[in-house]
Amino acid sequence: MRRLGIYVFDGVEVIDFTAPLGVFAVARRLDPELDAFLLGDTLTPVKTTGNMLVIPRYDLDDRPDMDAFLVPGGIGTRAEMHNGRLLAFIRSLPQETLLVSVCTGSWIYGKAGLLDGIAATGRKHGDPSEKIVPIDRLAQIAPSCSIDRHRIVDAGRVITAGGISSGLETGLYLLLRFGYDEEFVDTVAYTMEYDRQWALLKGDRMVVTPSGSGGASR
Repeated sequence: MRRLGIYVFDGVEVIDFTAPLGVFAVARRLDPELDAFLLGDTLTPVKTTGNMLVIPRYDLDDRPDMDAFLVPGGIGTRAEMHNGRLLAFIRSLPQETLLVSVCTGSWIYGKAGLLDGIAATGRKHGDPSEKIVPIDRLAQIAPSCSIDRHRIVDAGRVITAGGISSGLETGLYLLLRFGYDEEFVDTVAYTMEYDRQWALLKGDRMVVTPSGSGGASR
């Protein structure tokens, strides 16, 4: 079984976490051994943007087994950057657990010191009311990080994605990292009627090779 844990918190952006969760829900039709679940700081219901209430399956103390841990973005990341329990949990995860983010979720990894010396991305288009674009804020939070503007940046253990809608590509790309082949992932995208968009966007990524050089098609 391959398991994706998605952290949710008050003020989490709806699409940031429901997009990868939805991708895995469709992929499970092809492989029922896939699993994706929500976990929170506690089991208390979480209020997302749009006033949706969600209930985590696990809390941080449960320490569920997972192959990847995903932190979404949202207005709530401003507070979560200072959640010592969350930062300690992330730092304590096994080295084989992939650390994934969507949008401003990368701020959490930056605050935890996990983006130092590696490439990462984040949301590139800010709200009109924001004084600083989120990806520029990431550069302030993690000054030793190499900021990149691809939609997906795979730096090995850490995989970061751009703003809100890129959660869809994040879910599909994670299937590739979980060992599924291109045909499987393309079938998932086709089933979702997202095949045209996936064909256009799946090359918008940078994958850092072990030697430290990056490869990208866009």
